[in-house]
Amino acid sequence: MGIWFQTVEAAKRMRKLLIFVALLYLGSYLAGWYLISIKSQVALDLAQLVSGAVMTESPFTTILQSLSAGDLLRAVLITFLLNLTSGAFLTTTLPGIVPLVGAFGTIAVTLVRGFAIGVTYPEILASSAVGFALGFGTMILELGAYVFSGAAGIHIALAPIMPKRYGTASRWVAFKMAWKDAARVYVIVVILLALGALWEMTGILLVLR
Repeated sequence: MGIWFQTVEAAKRMRKLLIFVALLYLGSYLAGWYLISIKSQVALDLAQLVSGAVMTESPFTTILQSLSAGDLLRAVLITFLLNLTSGAFLTTTLPGIVPLVGAFGTIAVTLVRGFAIGVTYPEILASSAVGFALGFGTMILELGAYVFSGAAGIHIALAPIMPKRYGTASRWVAFKMAWKDAARVYVIVVILLALGALWEMTGILLVLR
């Protein structure tokens, strides 16, 4: 209970950033969705590029091979670790190590990711009831995790610039406190990404069968 309480308190301190990152995802997703709906060539090319990468490049091919062999656990584990490391920490949280500038890196990744999902997911969502459930569930769980990891990254990047938010005049102390908050909200990130990987891989396995 103590860990969860600290996680909730850390999330409360980031609530404005959480809303901000969520709105960035929503706006960029809708932009991608709109462009793909009017058959913009840029959106169509990006959708084809993303789909091609999923089908032909590692580690996605390894995941698909695991599912084809019926090895759900391996597929879930690879997906979870990939999303946690590359999807969350390295691209949306770690940039925060650079004061202020790192926040713009996280924002850029958020906008690009939201746009890419906006041009690729509408086709999945419209394919069938199963496709909708699979795509929507995956999108909510994984993007939910990235909202928290992105907010954590921006939170870290702003801490040395505005240390008084932490009740201290020391930029270094504020920076360390921001990292502690980030570690706490990663409890939520881990849970959401684990559920997302399980949902997505189970759904794809059922479709393949």
